[in-house]
Amino acid sequence: MKLVKMSIAAVVTALLAGCSGSMVVPVQEHASILSNADEAKQVLAQATSCCKGFNEFNYVALPEGDTLLAIDGKQPSYQFDEGMSYFAAYRLPTNTGNLAITLASQVSKTVLIPKVVMLDSQFKVTRVLGESVFTYQPAHLLDNDRIEGKVFVDRSMPGNPAAETYMVVYAPADELAGSTTILHPAKAFARANHTVEPDIADPVIPHSPWGLVQIKTVDMAKGQGIEAVFKPEYSDKVAMSQAKPATTAVAATAATATTAAVVAPSKPAPAMLSETEAFYNSQIEKAVKAGDIDKAMQLVSEAERAGSTKAKSVFIDAVKRSQKN
Repeated sequence: MKLVKMSIAAVVTALLAGCSGSMVVPVQEHASILSNADEAKQVLAQATSCCKGFNEFNYVALPEGDTLLAIDGKQPSYQFDEGMSYFAAYRLPTNTGNLAITLASQVSKTVLIPKVVMLDSQFKVTRVLGESVFTYQPAHLLDNDRIEGKVFVDRSMPGNPAAETYMVVYAPADELAGSTTILHPAKAFARANHTVEPDIADPVIPHSPWGLVQIKTVDMAKGQGIEAVFKPEYSDKVAMSQAKPATTAVAATAATATTAAVVAPSKPAPAMLSETEAFYNSQIEKAVKAGDIDKAMQLVSEAERAGSTKAKSVFIDAVKRSQKN
């Protein structure tokens, strides 16, 4: 399997601006993959299926952080429900909190429209994520034009064989005849500078079975604020599932509590009025439904500072519902 690890670059300004990726994707270095959709389709037409089922795939460990996946004729192919496609198969990180996995297929002269199949430990399909998750995002700061989506993986029940364990990424054959219209760079420049957009046609990009996909995997238990929701809870459950005393989890929780005691204000926030709580909860659910996770997380943090006790659970439930659609 062809995995290209991305070099680390300090792009603090882009991160502060809310950029979806933490580094520049080297599209030009992989121009041959993104240059000719017809050639890629011709090569695919000669491909044969590698396996009889998902259980025969060669799964590669998906690391936390950033990975660049190049899908071309060197990748294995499989007869999916939509037809023959090249694919990449991953084994998700273990012993983590909930995972947030962002996949961004890069746009150049062609683009791969991604589809994701999530599997449990027995290789049974748990979810299939396609157009309801992946949408076109125009270039912004250090991010290229891309087809992007985010997948959340629940890790609240460690040891459960039904928990999602594997992820398969491919370009469905029924998308190959289509195309995606992207924002013309001149129009993007005009919008950024608040000037009149030129009267020029937007580029139409053909879909291809080959592509370049940036994958960013985040263990949410290692984050701050709302991203650390499951940190103590998950540690305890891991220890219980392994039938070992949760000494590490207890120590970590105690350390967290000690730190919190040092920095916590002398007076806790007053209880939030029910009307205010309801308002925040509705806004959090709307943000998640609209796919604006960053806004939802900001609302949770704001609500908790104001005394909310339900914002986190509302956010988590809303995310789980969105991933089932």
